[in-house]
Amino acid sequence: MKSQIQVLLLFLFISLGYAQPKLSFDLGLGFYQPTLTGYDQNNIFPDKNTLNRNILFNWGVYYEFFYNARVGLSTLTSIDSRDSKNFILNNQSSADFGRIITYRFFPIETFFRPKPRVELNFTLMPIWGRSTISLETTPPQQLEDWKSFLTFFNGDDVGLSDMNASDKMVSNWFGYGSMLGFRFYLTSRMAIDLKSGFMNNRYDEKKWLLRDKTVTGPKMKIDGLPIFTLKILYGLR
Repeated sequence: MKSQIQVLLLFLFISLGYAQPKLSFDLGLGFYQPTLTGYDQNNIFPDKNTLNRNILFNWGVYYEFFYNARVGLSTLTSIDSRDSKNFILNNQSSADFGRIITYRFFPIETFFRPKPRVELNFTLMPIWGRSTISLETTPPQQLEDWKSFLTFFNGDDVGLSDMNASDKMVSNWFGYGSMLGFRFYLTSRMAIDLKSGFMNNRYDEKKWLLRDKTVTGPKMKIDGLPIFTLKILYGLR
């Protein structure tokens, strides 16, 4: 009996030593190909390239709440910018331009491990999308510069009367997506994860906000998009 207890304790110790952590953090890159017509049809904006158009910077946190399921938060971000030397508005003023598109995934993921180091997973995810556009202009030019900037998307006067240097255009939308993934565990705490899937975003260019006023922003086709992610993760505990 004593020997059986010793064997059981040894088995539990080994199992705990090699158990996968329930809480994990990951960093990586996403790859997709959106159609950002509102930027492409105006030469003032930076030329599209792989870095500012196709690459998404990714981080995420996951918690394993069941033996084959986890939930989490994953954020993918696309960044673009141009300095005032190369960003000249229609009113001949210059400004520092910045654009950010962020996709926040709230994934529910199921998985199974055919081998100790190999995992196959399937993810369903609601999406909260958000994009911001910033202009850094020279006072007291902010108001006229923003009015000039908005003409690239819509020539209508939206009744702006005052602007600050820190003001931004903001658009929020919702969507959904799904992904299939393959994960290989390098150690019990570290793994490489590769996923592919689709995401659908219900973006509307007519629902941007600037100082609480609804304005028209750039046309973007970001629905029905294939997406790939490659990341490395580390189990915290």
